[in-house]
Amino acid sequence: MLFNSKKCPRCGTKLDKQAMVCSSCGLNYIKFNEATNKEAKQAMIEGEKDRVLYRTGCPSDVKRWKLILMCIFLGYAGGHHYYVGRKYWGLFYSCFFLVGVINAFVTVFFPEVVNTDAFQIFYLLVLIWGIVIVMWIIDLVKICLNKYKIPVSRT
Repeated sequence: MLFNSKKCPRCGTKLDKQAMVCSSCGLNYIKFNEATNKEAKQAMIEGEKDRVLYRTGCPSDVKRWKLILMCIFLGYAGGHHYYVGRKYWGLFYSCFFLVGVINAFVTVFFPEVVNTDAFQIFYLLVLIWGIVIVMWIIDLVKICLNKYKIPVSRT
């Protein structure tokens, strides 16, 4: 039963893998598989998060190869999150990328500041930056394995 079941993205009910409609909430999987990321982005801009569901695999309007390239070349700054409309995750990555750049700049050009008490907070932020880099690599692996969750419009 473990491999013959799936979880409804709307309500979380375990269903048979062949089910076309969720018996609990009525989600139609045929319509769900045709949902687009563009509609989800618009719903998130309008503040209607209840219209958004997340699915693995790319919807028709998201190109997987673009998502992989965005993750490889701009992933450390959140580019792949911005591409699919996950702006808060993108902002999180961007902020810590900026912290890492500032830290590197200060360390190289102002080495006398590094040993002061005021600079100790940057060590903590760089640790978080390292965690974000690990998250970036995990995102790349998820995208390559079709396990990365992409927002789509609720049907």
